[in-house]
Formats: sequence, structure tokens, C-alpha cells
Amino acid sequence: MTSRYIRLVLAAPVIAGGIALSAAPLALAAVDAVQAQAATALSPSELREKVVDEAGVLSDADASAIAEAIQELQQNKGRNAFVVYANDFGPGGAQEWATEAVDAKGQNTAVVAISPEQRDFYVYGGADWPRGDIDKMYDAAFNQLTQDNYGQAGLDAITSVSGASEGSDVALVAGGAGAAAVAGGGFWLYGRNKNKKTSQKQLDAARELNPGDTDSLGRLPTPTLEELARDALVHTDESIRLGKEELAVATEEFGADRVRPFTSAMNQATSALQRAFGIHQRLYDAIPETEPEKRAMLIDIISTCGTADEALNTRSDEFQQMRGVLMKAGEEINAIFQRTVDLRARIEPARATLASLQERYADTLLESIAHNVDIAVGSINEAEKQLEQARGLAAQPAGRQGSLIDVLRAAQHAVEVADTNLSSIEHADANITTARTNLPALIKEIRDELREIEQLKTQTQQGARIDVAALDAITARAQGELDSMGNRPENDPLALYSELTELDADIDDQIDRARGAASNQQRQLQLLDQQLQATAAQIQSTQDLIHSRGRIIGSEARTLLAEAQRQYAEARNRRTSDTKNAIEFARTSADTARRAMRAAEGDVNHYRRQRNAQTFDSMANAILWGSILSGGFGGGGGSSRGGGGGGFGGGFGGGGGGGGYGRGGSF
Repeated sequence: MTSRYIRLVLAAPVIAGGIALSAAPLALAAVDAVQAQAATALSPSELREKVVDEAGVLSDADASAIAEAIQELQQNKGRNAFVVYANDFGPGGAQEWATEAVDAKGQNTAVVAISPEQRDFYVYGGADWPRGDIDKMYDAAFNQLTQDNYGQAGLDAITSVSGASEGSDVALVAGGAGAAAVAGGGFWLYGRNKNKKTSQKQLDAARELNPGDTDSLGRLPTPTLEELARDALVHTDESIRLGKEELAVATEEFGADRVRPFTSAMNQATSALQRAFGIHQRLYDAIPETEPEKRAMLIDIISTCGTADEALNTRSDEFQQMRGVLMKAGEEINAIFQRTVDLRARIEPARATLASLQERYADTLLESIAHNVDIAVGSINEAEKQLEQARGLAAQPAGRQGSLIDVLRAAQHAVEVADTNLSSIEHADANITTARTNLPALIKEIRDELREIEQLKTQTQQGARIDVAALDAITARAQGELDSMGNRPENDPLALYSELTELDADIDDQIDRARGAASNQQRQLQLLDQQLQATAAQIQSTQDLIHSRGRIIGSEARTLLAEAQRQYAEARNRRTSDTKNAIEFARTSADTARRAMRAAEGDVNHYRRQRNAQTFDSMANAILWGSILSGGFGGGGGSSRGGGGGGFGGGFGGGGGGGGYGRGGSF
């Protein structure tokens, strides 16, 4: 009896291993693909290049980065991968195409198939690919595809699995705990270096963004935002320090009154920096923030510091220009004086031209230029007076020349006034003809633009941030000028044409701003609708899994699903009133739904493991009692072990006959 129990104990690990393997879930068999001519020019069996872009969505840099990541994946894990972009993968879609490609290339292959036009993608790996890696690739690609970052989607899909191998795989290769630690350390270092290179590329691209472009900043990963915020704080702090030194020099050279705008900009920048430091302090205090709150605070720091830097740079440029004027004051005085000489030479010819015009046109047509010669003479005299004063200031020592800049600007302005008045006389004949010819079309254009303004104002109902007050103001001004024209088109076309041309330019400026706001809102709404569609699909698939498994699913998955549904509803409610934040709510909802899906899948796997353990206990007990009751492990042991071996062999064969695994959907 004792010997039987000893043999039973020795056999227990074998029994346990066999039962555990035979109880493992069987892989789903691959479905036979329906043979059809794919719409994409490349068939799955002809796939050769690691990166294929038939949709035309990748830059050369994108393609190179993805190909490099695939090469590193091959070196790191010994697996193969392809990333394919096509607008149409044929009747079977991306799923069938990717599956056929893996069947053709081998079971160590994974294919990421993306259709930008159909907004569909599929990630499929052969039997050598763990399901967890396929899930990682799916999640990484989906996060970027929902933002139309096609190149980054392919790159993230590959880099998400190109790091260190799991402990079990490394242990098998290294052959022991110590070797596993060494191998794991090497792979970890390699993966860390790769991640650092990818992060650096993202950071370099992010630094090119306008700090005020909060929409683009909102698409960056949180670690990149953290790095940008730190850089912004340091850069702005240094800019203010240098700016204060420049301000001290400027005050000494030009006086406090002349540098008051620079002083104001410095004070505003200092206040903005203190506010940014305060946000940074709250961000890293003992009170944790949610991920959306943290991202919003980081973006606030970046945009605040960027605005302060821009204001300082503008004033600094003005300061440098002022210093440049002082350094070249003599050249500037001579240039303006030469212009006064040229202008005086044009006075008498202008008088003669005006007299000729008065003989051919009625006085009402020339009313706007009748006094131009006298105005030009007065302006030239004023310019010469200012130049005389400028010469005296230029002879003063440094620190007493501050008003020289204002004097030179006054002289320059007087010269411009004289030139404009003389040019109006010199070109009056052609201008009168142009005004008479173009006035009707200009008046019609203005009336058409006023009607367009009314149409643009309706876009506010879709959430467009249009400055309605500015549109109303320009409309009132235009309507007033049109109503007060009277008979001026016949009697004073020259002045009227000039006034209406200026009015038309101002109307165009307001319309362009309104069009930009309306167009931007339409793009935001389109992005939101795409995100809502993808989020709804994610929520529905998660809900289906939870409902189909009933009480197997625990509270965590259900709570996350409820939160995802709340965030989704919030996104829909904010569609037109707050589209920007609605997009963020939709993205957060999709992420929460994916977390709910993973929690639910964890509950299902936990339940299966419990069932497998129960099955093992039952089978072990059956084998034990069967052996005891039949006198097993005794004299007839040869026959009994043979039968047992056959049973275990059948279990292993069935368990090893599985295929690949894939995930996909719309984005």
C-alpha cells in the first residue's frame, strides 16, 4: 500500500501537468477565406515590403520609422510583422486580407491592415503571437487612428510589442532564473532605448507646435506634455531674466516713457509665469488629479508660458529696432532729406497736372484732390523742420538721444503724407476712369458680402465661435455708407471709390475670420462624430460581453462601463455648446470602455481558471480512485501506464492544433 502511494505522489506532477494542458482553452480554428479578387492592387500572398502605403497617407519619414521598428521587433523577438495601408481591402475587408496574409507568410507573422477611406482596421497574428501582444497592438493603433494619425498608428502598433519579452519566454531561452534575469535586463535596456528614441521624436515634433494651439497640444501623450511644460517654465523664466536686463538698458537710453510698452509686457509675462508656477505646484502636490485634469493643467502651463514668451519677443524686437535706428541715425536723416528734395521737385509738375484736370472735369469730381499741392508743401516743410531737430539730437551723447526716434518717425510720416497727396494728383486721370468703371461692381460686391455675413451668423447655432458683435458692427457701418452715397457715384466717384475700397477690405477681413471659425467648427464636429461612432462601438462591444457573461462579470467592469456611458452622454450633450471638450469626453469614454472590456475579460479568464482547477481536481480524483479500485500502480502497471499515456497524448494533440488571433473594427 505504501509503495502505491509513493508512486502516486511521484506521478502527481505528471498528472497535474497533463490535466492542466488538456484543460487549457483551445485556440479558435482559422475560418476558410472566400476566394475573391481584392480591390487593393496587392494581394495577401504577394506581400513583400514591410510597410505598404497604397492609401497615400504616409510620409517618407513615417514609412522609414515603421520599417525600422519592424526590424527591431524581428531582432528582439524573432517575429515578423507587416503594416499595410489601403483604401479598400476587398469584399472581406481588412480582417480577411490580414488573415490570408498571415497564412501566406507564416505563423510567426502579424499584419496590421488599415483602411483610412473605410475607417476600418484589423490586427492579426499567427499562432506564434501571444494574444496579449495582439491586444496591445490593437489598442496602440486604435488610439492614434481615432485622431487620424495614420503614421503614428502603425508605429505605435509595432513599438508596443517590440520591447522586452515576458519573463516566461526569457526563462525558456536563457535556461534558468539567473540567465532569465540577464536576458530580461538586456531586453529591458533595448526596449527602454527604443522608447526613448520614439519619445524624443514626439517631443521634437511637439516643440514645433504653436503654444497657443491647444487643439494640437491636446493630441499629445501625457509624458510629452509634461516635458513640454517643464521646458516652457525654464525657457520663460530665462526669457524674463534676460528681458529685465534689456529693459534696464532701454530705460537708460530712451527713458521710462518711451519703454513703457516694454515694461507693461514684462509685468504681464512675470504675472503669467507666476501663475504657471502655481499650476505646476498644484499639479505635483499631495492631492492627485484625474488624467483629464492633469492634461488640462499641463496644456495651460504650456500655452501661458508661450503667450508670455511671444509678448516678450515682440517687445524685444521693437527694442532692437529702436537701438538700430540710433546706431544708424545719420543714414536715416540723409535718406529722409533726399526724399524731401525729390518731393519738392514734384510740386510744380503736380500744380500743372491739377490745372489740366480742372479744365477737363467738373470741380465736384476733383474735390478730393483740389488742395493736395498745398498739403504736400506743408508736409515737406514739416519734414525738414523735424530733420533739423534730429540732427541736433544725433549729436548728443548716448543716453540723451531717446526722443530722436520719435522725431525721425514724425519726419518720415510727413514725407509719406506729401508723397501720397502728390501721387493722387499724378494718377487722378486714370483713377477717375477706374472709379467710374468699377464702382457699380464694388457696390454690388459689398451688398453680396452683407448677405453672406447674415448666413455666417447662423453657424453659431452649430457651435461656431463667430464674433457676431464684430459682424454686426461692420454691417451697420457698410449699410450706413451705402445709404448715404446719394449722387456721389456721379459727382465724386474718386473719393467714394477710395472709401468703399477701404470698407470692402474691412468687410473681407471680418468675413475671413468668421469663415475660419465656421470651418474650424465643422472640422471639430466631424472629428467628434467620428470619435463618438468609435466610442459607441467600443461601449456596445463591452456591454455585449458583460451582458452575455452575466454574474461572472464583477463590479469593476460594470462600474467602468457605467462611467464610460456617462462620459459618452456628456460628449453628446456638449456637441455644439463645447465641441472641444466634447471630443475629450468622447476619447476618455472610449478609453474607459476599453478598461471595462479588459476588466470583464479578466473576470472571464478568472472564472475559466477556477473551472479548470475544478476539472483537474475531479479528473485527478477519478484517476486516483480508479487506480486504487483497480489495483493500479501494482503488477499490471505496464498496461495501465500505456493506456494513460495514450490519454494524455490525445489531449496534447488537440490543445496544440489552434490557429492565430486577431482584433479589429472601425475607428
